[in-house]
Parts: sequence; structure tokens; C-alpha cells
Amino acid sequence: IKVLIDGMDLSDITSTQEEPTYIDNITFYNIDNIEILNGSQGTLYGGNAIGGVISINSSLPEEYGFKEINFLEAGSYGTIKNSNSFNYANKKLQLVVNLEGERATGYNSFVDTELAPTEKDGYYLYGTNFLSNFIIKDNLEANLNGRFYKQHNEYDNNFSYPGDTSLYYRDDKVYALLLDVVYSGANISHKITYQPTYTNRINNSGAKYEYDGRKNKLEYIVSSNLLGINILSGLDYLKKSADMTGTLADKEIHSIFSEFRIKPLNSTNIDASIRREYDSQYDTFDTGRIQVNNNSFKNIIFRGSIGTGYRTPTPYELYSSYGNINLTPEKSITYDLGSDIIFKESSSNLYIGAFETKVEDIIKFSSSKYRQSTANLKTYGFEIRYKTIFYDFLSTNFNYTKTHGKENDGDSITLVPKDKIVLSLNVKPKENIDISTNYLFQNKSRDTKYNELPVYRSLNFNAAYLFQKNSKAYIKFENFLDRNNIINRGGGTSENLGYRSPGLSMYLGFKFEN
Repeated sequence: IKVLIDGMDLSDITSTQEEPTYIDNITFYNIDNIEILNGSQGTLYGGNAIGGVISINSSLPEEYGFKEINFLEAGSYGTIKNSNSFNYANKKLQLVVNLEGERATGYNSFVDTELAPTEKDGYYLYGTNFLSNFIIKDNLEANLNGRFYKQHNEYDNNFSYPGDTSLYYRDDKVYALLLDVVYSGANISHKITYQPTYTNRINNSGAKYEYDGRKNKLEYIVSSNLLGINILSGLDYLKKSADMTGTLADKEIHSIFSEFRIKPLNSTNIDASIRREYDSQYDTFDTGRIQVNNNSFKNIIFRGSIGTGYRTPTPYELYSSYGNINLTPEKSITYDLGSDIIFKESSSNLYIGAFETKVEDIIKFSSSKYRQSTANLKTYGFEIRYKTIFYDFLSTNFNYTKTHGKENDGDSITLVPKDKIVLSLNVKPKENIDISTNYLFQNKSRDTKYNELPVYRSLNFNAAYLFQKNSKAYIKFENFLDRNNIINRGGGTSENLGYRSPGLSMYLGFKFEN
């Protein structure tokens, strides 16, 4: 899955499968919206978007003048979180600067077998980000975004004994910028984007390993409407450079892509896109996607799509001590079909959908080396989402996802539940009081040795009190039933080794705005 933060791709190219932007390292105090695109999205977003795209976007100030917003939260496991946001806006400029940090003494995440001493795994995370929009002229504007964070995370190693020790830790640093300039004419828009990213990762598991990754991306997009057809076309150039404890790797990627939105009927939209990507290491790849939306009935929307994608091996999979230079890219194709049904004058909404993804030439780790598997992975299932508003002060959501996944050699997918249920309830007894609770249930997940994990259950509770305009106090309870949920096992030699989620946790927070 490709994850973008304010348009920036912060993924680590030196890690296995090019780890996406670490969502755990992104605080959500100043987030405006989150967009999720399911299925292979290689056409507009390039390689490494086989599983879809998550786009997280921060808030820009809407009111003129200067404003300061402060968040403070403290709670279980010695957790302290703080965020200071400085906002300014006038007719020509919108600017926000966020300073954020958090730390915790942590908890023992290792499954305690009483075979060795255990200790807490703490962490700290701090950083800053800014977001800006400049109106240069009526038809010309520029956006400049940036983000930096540093994380120190202690962890337990379930591949060694004893796995629980203070020797194991990981440090991450990320620097990223994004500059885009947009010129809009009568019926045409031009956008030029430049994004440099630098990541640094240090793993210590008795021995210390350091990895540096650099990406520089330049993109040009032109969009217009021609004879009633919305057209978007673009070119981009991406250079990746990796340094893995002295082992160097470079590659360049050139791409050309187009998307067309056609409206053959008043009730039907068709989006079709295609991309050709030239990789200096793996030659040429073509990907495509087509999506159809139909609204023939007043309260029913039908959707369907098919898309292809691919993922090239990372420098780590190719050139690390576990690497294999003979690896070739994975390829995917995704289908989905669904319908939105609206009841009772928009007070209730039902979504029913089915999906399927096939991945070929899977890269696996076995016998201390990455290898190209002849197995193909097929994942399919269906999803039901229902949302209803009973009264002005009471609403509920129900989500159920059934997922089947298996390779043709018999191995099931790991760490993905076969059944997942999320049930939430929101109550607002007064205008300034908001109470919500959600229950998560999932079962039949497989650990990394393909053994079935226990059922996972979590009940969470959140209450907020608004005491001034945009200022509030809140309290959160997570894992209210204090269940010992096992989230992974496997390790090297024992099925008893592995990791668990936190127990009952409580957090108290405040937001002040002036």
C-alpha cells in the first residue's frame, strides 16, 4: 500500500518491500481528511501501489489572522503527547506550522513465556511539518509542504532467545519537501511538482546496521476538458539511491500516464487510465485501470473497476546480505464490484461490495535469502458497511469484511483476518458532549509461520466535552476488556514466541485554541 502525507511519499526504499510511510509515526491532531483508494493503483501512482493508496491530508487555516492550537495528552505506559500548531491566513497566503512530540516508557510487547526476564519497550517521536498555499496571481498558485520526524523505538526480537531485551532498538529519521506550482487557464491547468525525500534507519539487534535512502521526483501534469471529456496527462521522473551499510544502489524511472473521464449517459461515468513506466533496471511496464459508476436509480449507485499494478524488488531484497540480484518484479490485477444504497432521505447508507486481487511472481524470504516464488497469491472477499442516524443525537456504523487469501502452493496469507467486524456507536446528548464507543472483532488470522492466531477483540471508549469554541477535554479507554490479544507469533524456533497488544489503557487530553 502506498501512503501519502500531504502529497509526500515518505516510504523507506531500503527496507523489505519498500515499507510505506509509517502511519504510527504520523500524529492525527491536525488531519483534515483521509482518502482510501482500494485495489491496484499503479496507473496514476506508479509501482508499489498494488494494495491501494492511502492519502492523508493536513488542515490549512480557514480564518484570516493568526491562531495557535495546542494539544496535550497523557495516560497509560507513561505516555505523553504534545502538539503546537501555528496558523496564519490572509487573502494571498495560508500557512500552518506544527511542532509535535510524544514519548512513552512502553510495555512488554513480547509474549511472556517466563523463560527469560522481560522489560518495557519504550519509544519517543518528535518532529515538525508545515503546509502552505501562496496565491501569486488569480490563475497562478504555489504550495510548499515539508515534514521531518525522528523516532526511537525499542522492540523485541522473536527470532532470537531471549527475545525480550533492551539491546534491540530502531531509529528512524525522515526529511521531505514538496513544491508544486499550478497555472490555470480558461480550459486547461498545468502543475509542476518537485519532491525530494531522505530516510535514515538504524537497526540494532546486537550488531548495528545503517540504511540511507534518497528519492527525487519531478512531475508535470496537464488537465483539460475536450468535447466533454475530462483529460489528465502527465510525465514524471524518479531517481532512487540507496546506501545499505556501504552497499550502494541507484535506479531511474521515467513514466508517462493519462486518465480520461467520459460521461456516455447522464447516469454513468467512466474513468479510464493507462501508464507506461520505464525502469532502468527492469525495462518497461504497462499498467491500466478502468472504473464505471452508474446512478440510474435515484438512491442506488453501482460501481465496478479493474486495475493492474506491479512492485519492483527493493535494494534491500536485491543487495543486502539476504539479497538476490536475480529477483524480478511482482505483478497484480484487481477487480471490485459494489453498490451504495441510500435509505430514508440520506439518514442511512448501505454499501455492499466484492473484491479480488491476484499477485504473480511473489518475492519470499526462505532459507536466509529472498527468492522468487512460482506461487501466485489470490485474495478475494466481500465487504458490508451500514451507517444510520436514529436521531439527531444517535448514530451507528457497522462494517464486516470477509477475506480469503491463499497461494497456489497452499500457503495462506499472514496477519490478515478472515473475518473482521467493527461496530461503533456515537451519542451526543448535548451540543457540547460527544460520546463514542467501538468494538473490533477479528478471527482466523495466520502468524508468520502460518499458524492460526487466537481471536482478537477490543472494546474502546471515547468521551469529549467542548467547553469553549474549538477547545475541549476528552478521555479515552482502549482495550476496555483488558484482553491479552496476540497479534503475531512465529519467530524462529517456538510457536510461543511473539507479540501482544497493550492491555487496558486510559488517556486524558486537552485541546486549546486562541
